[in-house]
Amino acid sequence: MIIIPTSKRDGHVGAVTKHFDDAGVPWCRINTEDFATNVEIDFDPALGSGRLHLRDSNRTVNLGDVLAVWYRKPDPVDVHHFEMDRAALEYVEAEFTEILLGLYGMLDHAFWFNNPFRTRIAHRKLRQLQVAEKVGFSVPKTKLTNNPERAMAFAASVQRDIAIKSLGAISVMQANGEQTLQYGIFTRKTNVGELQPHRDKISFMPTLFQEFIEKESELRITCVGNDVFACEINSRDDETADDYRFDTARLPHRAVVRPDLVGRMQAYMKAFGLNFGCFDFIVPKAGGDPIFLEMNPNGQWYWVQQRTGQDIASAIANELIRNCKSSTSVSCAHAK
Repeated sequence: MIIIPTSKRDGHVGAVTKHFDDAGVPWCRINTEDFATNVEIDFDPALGSGRLHLRDSNRTVNLGDVLAVWYRKPDPVDVHHFEMDRAALEYVEAEFTEILLGLYGMLDHAFWFNNPFRTRIAHRKLRQLQVAEKVGFSVPKTKLTNNPERAMAFAASVQRDIAIKSLGAISVMQANGEQTLQYGIFTRKTNVGELQPHRDKISFMPTLFQEFIEKESELRITCVGNDVFACEINSRDDETADDYRFDTARLPHRAVVRPDLVGRMQAYMKAFGLNFGCFDFIVPKAGGDPIFLEMNPNGQWYWVQQRTGQDIASAIANELIRNCKSSTSVSCAHAK
């Protein structure tokens, strides 16, 4: 069996599971936000055995039968149905989180796509730049600091505009009556002159500064095992020139082939122990090697499939099926 820890809001799952159905491979989706209300748990941890019973579908998952795990987009366990004060709810939520992490640990015999413990390390942008440099990618000059003098010196040293980026979440949400306010930061271009009046604020929060590189386009490359799906995204002459995420849906996308990057991407994924990853590169306007920006080990890919026709979903299905080590030989065809 293949299990899929994810959430009800995840729209990617169906594109892959239809291939499991076509191949006759059993699978089970576990929406983790419902873990406290929908899942009956019975583990014997010392024996490494256990079962999960999903009440809504009346399905039972024996841990020993799980040969592959597609770790998608799990949400925190919802515990607000418990009538407890805030501190008690936080404790209960922490316990359920630990149970889920323990479950993942008990499935170390299975093929993971990707293992969440490895994914957590691979998400760290500072480590990403270090590994990217080590495997031979071109990377932008970068400085993380809360020292205003060093920040200004770095900005002056690159002799061009600089970019300010977030290290973690793109944004955070805050309820405000009937509205939800969103605070966050995409990539923002600035320069020494604009930064100077705000230099004292740098001491309050370590900030990531990078040299800003004028781009011809960006590459979004999805790696599924040894399969590679490259997409070129062209920006307009507005804020999308700084970050395509400002208006991804309306930007031109096209499938491309970038064999020059494949070996380095595979070395990068091997360094983190990953089987899946979404790479982002800048193609510099001045020419030369694409510039590595980041790699999301649990990134979204379905929009690329829809815009380019690249069949990423069946590649994911094949990778999971192939690694199930099932006694029945099954696969689904896909086109690159």
